[in-house]
Amino acid sequence: MTESEVIEARRLRGAARTVFDTQREMVRADLNAAGVGKRVATRLIDDGKVIAEEAADAANTHRTLVTLGALGLTGWFLRGPILAFVDNLVGRDDADEDEYYEQDEYGPADYTEGRYRRR
Repeated sequence: MTESEVIEARRLRGAARTVFDTQREMVRADLNAAGVGKRVATRLIDDGKVIAEEAADAANTHRTLVTLGALGLTGWFLRGPILAFVDNLVGRDDADEDEYYEQDEYGPADYTEGRYRRR
């Protein structure tokens, strides 16, 4: 490598170092203005707003499906009281169920001497 090539390489290295230092200082100044945590929070909030807007648009477009889904979930969560109300309308009592199931027949098993024994 000749002396002129070495000088040119040093000059290029110095220029690259200057560009790198400038960019590093810009990143540091940017991070000092808003930390990583704040940036993550801002990004999550912005993305959440976009998703909420898209969900609202989809719900407005498909109101019937949203209504049927909400009714289905409500019916699922309230199925016990609804079935009790229907049983009351039909006239079926809890006493009717006692005829079909005997408590002794479905009791828990005991573990005795290495064998299972029904009560």
